[in-house]
Amino acid sequence: MPGNEGGNSDRILTSLGNYRDFYEQVKASRICIVGYGNQGRSQALNLRDSGFNVVVGNIDDSYAEIARKDGFRVMGIQDAVKLSDIIFFLIPDEVQASVFESDIRPSLSKGKTIVFASGYNYFYGFVSPPPDVNVIMIAPRMIGWGVRDVYVRGMGFPALVAVGQDADGRAEGIMLSLCEGLGIFRSGGCAVRSSFREETLVDLLTEHSWAGAMLFLFRAYYDVATSLGASPEAVILELYGSGELAEIAESMRNMGLFKQLRTHSTTSQYGQLTRGPLYVTDDVRKTLYNEAIKILNGEFAREWHQEQVSGGTVLRMSLRLSSEHPMEREEERLYRILGREGN
Repeated sequence: MPGNEGGNSDRILTSLGNYRDFYEQVKASRICIVGYGNQGRSQALNLRDSGFNVVVGNIDDSYAEIARKDGFRVMGIQDAVKLSDIIFFLIPDEVQASVFESDIRPSLSKGKTIVFASGYNYFYGFVSPPPDVNVIMIAPRMIGWGVRDVYVRGMGFPALVAVGQDADGRAEGIMLSLCEGLGIFRSGGCAVRSSFREETLVDLLTEHSWAGAMLFLFRAYYDVATSLGASPEAVILELYGSGELAEIAESMRNMGLFKQLRTHSTTSQYGQLTRGPLYVTDDVRKTLYNEAIKILNGEFAREWHQEQVSGGTVLRMSLRLSSEHPMEREEERLYRILGREGN
């Protein structure tokens, strides 16, 4: 399957295409959802509502109890994998490798299909399925509850898809049939041909660039504005507390990144377009590029693996330091007044 090759129209899929007849065969397959968290629950419910035969493989915890209440048959992971033809591997990335070796590999057999929701572990080789099973990726570009919400409303959602290993010539047909069952091809949704490499890059680069930078830019804004006499409440509401940021993001989704500027005043448009570029310097672009290379060459993956092995000391320290900033206390005070305790 192509990654970045081909024209735009070849990459964006909005229907099953020539696999319509194949869909019924896949629909008759036995499917297990390994992990009943946010993505697992939503995908299991969508597939079941589309007529697929779904069981849940999970340890006996609170998630398993939710699955039972939702009406699913819940089994141990090994038994569920052994029973099933298609395995959705939807537990957190950081525990996938160990669970794969202990509970999934022993129950795999020729012709089964493993479905990943991210590229991370397969791209880096932390999970290496045997050569006689199909490996595909269906990576929703939406958080778990959204996958279910749009399905219930009769709408679709976007996903990156890829075939990592086609053991028997059926991998693409299975992948697209599952996209149909999940509701991806409904109105407003599409499957974008991708690769495990590409999904890993764009997902991690988001976290390593603008998503993280935004948090610390907001902190810097708070420091500057309050030093010039602005109240903490005014700053927090202006930045994110009012919900305007979410509305802007929704406008970006519906209208486009720069087209949404039309919803702002001309004063706002002028300020954003003339001052925004000042923050994206050549040094920033160089940092962005270097972080992308660290993702692709595995340097970050090795760093994160070592962090987990060492007990997460850097993460704990970073979380502690972030909680000690004065903005945190002011945010908590404001949110209590607004009735947002515990959020």
